[in-house]
Order: sequence, then C-alpha cells, then structure tokens
Amino acid sequence: MKLSFLGTGNMSRVIAGSFAELGHEVFLGSRSAEKACSIAKEIGFHARGGTNDEAADFGEVVFHSVRNVPSTFLQNISLLDDKIIVDLNNRDFPREYNGAEIVESLAASVQKDIPKAKIVKALNNQAMEALFANPEALRKSGVQSFIAGDHLEAKVLVAELLQQLGLSPIDFGPLKNAWLLEVQADILRTYMFATGKFLATPGFIFAPEAPARFGERRKGEY
Repeated sequence: MKLSFLGTGNMSRVIAGSFAELGHEVFLGSRSAEKACSIAKEIGFHARGGTNDEAADFGEVVFHSVRNVPSTFLQNISLLDDKIIVDLNNRDFPREYNGAEIVESLAASVQKDIPKAKIVKALNNQAMEALFANPEALRKSGVQSFIAGDHLEAKVLVAELLQQLGLSPIDFGPLKNAWLLEVQADILRTYMFATGKFLATPGFIFAPEAPARFGERRKGEY
C-alpha cells in the first residue's frame, strides 16, 4: 500500500520506517524536500521523500504529524479529498502542565479543514520509543492503540495497519471522542516526563525494550 507522511518528526520517522520495513511504499513529506529525502535515505527500504504536497498526492493513507491544519502548509488541500488521514498529533506539551478547557480536538480541527477527507485519530498515545520493538514483540506484549473516527471503512483499514505494526487497535468510537485520546496522551506524557519511562502505553502496558530503529529521538522541528 502507498503510505505517506506529512511531516518528518520523530513519530513519522519511526512509523514510516516500520511500514517500509513491512514492504509498504512509503513517502515522507516536509517543508524542505531535501530534508525529507535525507530522512527517507536514512530509513532505507526504498522510502522516498519530497514536499508535503507530493506526499499528500502520493499516499492512499496519509499520516498527518504536523501540529497545524493542512491548509496552513499545503498549497493544494484538495489532494487529500476522499483519502484516509491518520491524525497522530497532540498539543504542544508544557512541562508545567495547566489543563485548559478543551474546546475542540486537533483531529476535529483537521476534519473541518479538509471536510472531504476521512480522519482517523490514532497513534497519538505511543512515544516513538514504544515502536522500536519489532511487531512480534509488540504483539506479545499486548500494546494497545486507540482509534476514533466517523468512517467505519477508514477505521477498519487503519486498524489493519496498526495490527501490522504489532499493536492491538481499540475502537474508541466517533471522531468527537478524539479529544479524550488527546487528554489520554497528556496523562501519559505527564507520567513519561515525571519518570523518564517512555515505553508506557495506554493502560500503562509497557512496550518491550529494544534498540532504536530509524534513529534516536531528536529535538527540534522536522
């Protein structure tokens, strides 16, 4: 399957690498095509890189990892019409967390921005370190991945992709529930930053330890 990634940060890099290793056609997009091509080369497995618009055009399923709605960084948002978009974003997380009232989830904002696309919230509750383990090890550990969305066929396909990564997909209902998954991510990140244990996953099931794949965690924007 053709899978593309808007943004080339930590999560995109490890998820793209995992899918490329499984034999999917992978394309990474960035504001800097040169940077995306460099990361694709680092991943290997015939992964490709280019602009975000090229990534939007390429993928049958598009993983959205930019902390903003697509219209702010794509020249042509119609490239995403009728496509399945996996939103894996969380809000920027302050170390001194002060829970503000949540008016709308990031996933719902993306759906409003590209109404013809099929948004599925997923993969926002795993740190990249939890995906260093191979699919079989993750499968045995019972690591879960919660998903929410309004399009059943899109959720079914995303669930199948998550299973290929070794994750156990849990249907969390319609997209209006995505804000709960984003709050859940805040709970996990509070725990991670307090303890330094980045392998915690939903339900506090710990992923197995494994060496870094597709690069260590990096700071800064990609």
